[in-house]
Amino acid sequence: MIATTLELTAGLAAGVCYLLAAITLARRVNQAKPITNQAAMGFALPGVVLHGLVAYLAIDTPEGIDLGIQSSAVLVTWVMAAFVLTASTRIPVASLLILVLPIALVALLTHLTGDSSVEARTQLSPQLALHVLSSIVAYSILFMAACQSLVLALQERNLRGRQGIALIRLLPPLETMETLLFSMLWAGIGLLSISIISGFVYLDDMFAQHVVHHTVLSSAAWIMYAVLLAGHYYAGWRGPRAVRWTLFAFALLVLGYFGSKFVLEIILQGQ
Repeated sequence: MIATTLELTAGLAAGVCYLLAAITLARRVNQAKPITNQAAMGFALPGVVLHGLVAYLAIDTPEGIDLGIQSSAVLVTWVMAAFVLTASTRIPVASLLILVLPIALVALLTHLTGDSSVEARTQLSPQLALHVLSSIVAYSILFMAACQSLVLALQERNLRGRQGIALIRLLPPLETMETLLFSMLWAGIGLLSISIISGFVYLDDMFAQHVVHHTVLSSAAWIMYAVLLAGHYYAGWRGPRAVRWTLFAFALLVLGYFGSKFVLEIILQGQ
């Protein structure tokens, strides 16, 4: 399905807003000014509103509910941007916008310039809606956790090497950043648990040929997240080990969800 005129207009406007917000934050970093949500709110807030409209139009199409890779990416990145922007008014996560906004911009441009070949669903049962919603929010939060781990890794490396002190001073203390990371991981694995359980309970066959990779890789990611959280709770795992486990687990999750969708919708549909 090709993007409508309204989608195209809103998407391009959202992209411009995101680009301006990212430039604003990058300039503050270059000028050694604190990274606050107020700095990006003027551009990022209208961008999030317009992005939300694009996400709605991309999924709720005249043909039915489109849950293809492009529309899903638009929705996931909208949840990320909206969550970070809202959370930054209370907790110090505004630095994540530097990573989240460009990712959201890429998702928007990919959707606007692509053509989804997935067949839209004419209806969505409450059970399937629960599975889809919990999956999307879980992926969004765990995506943010992966971004947070990258920021944490950069911060810790600079502290150990006594480099980039000016940049480090713009970020919250290392302990605060680690606390935020594990808070995201706890929330993400909780929602991922709901997604996996609802899939086994309500879907016909979670091990059918076209979804078996998704099931196995998502379950493997859940195990990695669970081991990391248990290691943190009982053995005090943190620092580079936590970053590695977070990124490896998220890589499995991406392969399980977007990887399987890419194969089914792009590669196999093209044959």
